[in-house]
Amino acid sequence: MKSLKVGSLKAVFRDIELDFGLVVESFEVTADRASVVLDPLALDMATPGKAVAVVTERAIGQLLAAQAPPQVKDFEVSISGGKIYVTAKAQVIVTIPVKAVCFLEIVGGHSVYVRLESVDVMGGAAKNLVESQIEKVNPVLTVSDLPVPVELQSVECESGRVTLHGVVKSFAG
Repeated sequence: MKSLKVGSLKAVFRDIELDFGLVVESFEVTADRASVVLDPLALDMATPGKAVAVVTERAIGQLLAAQAPPQVKDFEVSISGGKIYVTAKAQVIVTIPVKAVCFLEIVGGHSVYVRLESVDVMGGAAKNLVESQIEKVNPVLTVSDLPVPVELQSVECESGRVTLHGVVKSFAG
């Protein structure tokens, strides 16, 4: 096994398509003073590294459109102020607008769940539809989906993107 000692490292993965269809725009790992084994990949760090994953409004909209039942369409997603705002049209006898406000919660340092804060819709049937769709996608992300093992620490929903922050510890592939 060939091992390299490095003063610092930065690895950036771009456009990672997860098994269920979500595209992570970027996943960046940085660390100081590490030993890297190339085959199989292993990383031994003196101190935990940092990880940052970014998901855009566009990627969330595409995922929702792909996974939604046929009676829900025309998704628009915006991210700001710590929340994700989703508008869509639901066909429940007639077409009605649906607006949902969600936030993300990290559970156990390894999973990200979508939590519904509010739904603005005419009639209860569409609200139940939104809630059932959220149940189907949760958890929306787990660390096992990412290229490197991470312990998630925080999530930000600002400026059109979701940014996850975490730490990377030594690992062997």
